[in-house]
This record gives sequence, structure tokens and C-alpha cells, in this order.
Amino acid sequence: MKPAVAAGSLLCFLAAPPAWAGAEPEPDAEAPAEHRAPALVSWKRTLCIYTLCFLEPLIPDLRREWGDGAHWVLSWPVHPWATPPLDVPGPTLILSPFVEPQLRLGPSTLRLLAGARVYAFPDTSRFGVLAEGAGVWGGDGKGGVAGAGLTYDLIERHRDTQPWTVSVVVRRTWTDAGARTDVSLDVTVPLAMFFGTRVPAPEEGGTSSK
Repeated sequence: MKPAVAAGSLLCFLAAPPAWAGAEPEPDAEAPAEHRAPALVSWKRTLCIYTLCFLEPLIPDLRREWGDGAHWVLSWPVHPWATPPLDVPGPTLILSPFVEPQLRLGPSTLRLLAGARVYAFPDTSRFGVLAEGAGVWGGDGKGGVAGAGLTYDLIERHRDTQPWTVSVVVRRTWTDAGARTDVSLDVTVPLAMFFGTRVPAPEEGGTSSK
């Protein structure tokens, strides 16, 4: 029971929105239009909801793995939230923590990963690269994971949006039972996509749009 309790506690911790998100104030119909969320932000979030993309965390990614033989692996990466685009010199950076239960097929083995992913996008492009690191615990060993890949952001970058990405990711895993490599097509929609769009509060010069 102890691993299950620990995994549950970790998921609850990651699911909590970061402190910078703040409470979302009520909308003000008289607020200037320039202070509202961009129309496409709300439109694309609504499209995501009505096309059932919010079910994406329940649909497993399929990974092909090589190590002590070749295996198929089902994985359920859960990204609770992502940071706003970080305004640093060079490419735009976005950080997203995640937990990821996995089921290796034939023979069946359960695993749990927990870590974080960093996206890097050129300022004018939706194509970018990603890097990630995680710890792994499971029936076939415990250790660490490093990954890298190419990614495409389906929603325009804005400080009040969450990245909705399709990525090709290659991972290398080192455990006390040996090393392995896998590759997957990864679709990621952070759960915070469905918590609403935050824009500046009145005292900050704006209001929110839901």
C-alpha cells in the first residue's frame, strides 16, 4: 500500500495549480477589449472541450521499447499544468511537471514515472524541441529517465494559455535492472486547460474572460 499512497500524494501535489495562477476574478462587461483574453484563446479551449480532447489523459500513448527484448508499452502521461511562456533571451521556454503510469505488455509490468518537461520554441514558430527528466519505479527496476524530441504546439502561445502539443519523443531509461530505450507519439493537454483563462484583474488593468 505504501507505493500507492505515495503515488496518490504526489499526484495531488502536482495537480494543485501553482501560486502564480491566483484566483480568477469575475468578468466585467465594461472592461476595455484590449484587456480581455484573445478570442482565439477562448475559442480553442472551447474547441478542445467539445471535441473531447479533455479525455486525452485517459487514452494511453503507445510506446515501442527496446532493452531486454522488444516490448509495447501503454503510458498515461498526466500534465496537471504548465508555466506561462518564460520570457528569457533566446527561445520561448515552457515548463510542465508530469506523472506517468505505464503498463508494459508481454510480460505485464507496472511502472510509475514522475518528472518534468521543458519545451523550447523559436519566438515565431509553433515547432520546437523538448527535453524531459524523470524518476521511474516499477516491477522491472527503479532509476532515472532522460528524453528529447520534436514538438508542435496546436494552440497559440500566450501567458494565459496551456500548450496543447503533439510530439515525437525518444527516451533512455537507466534502472538497477538494466537500460532500455523507447519512442512514442505523445499528445499532451495539461489539465489546467479546463480551469478557465486568466487575464489581469481590474487593479492590474483588466478583467478575466471565461
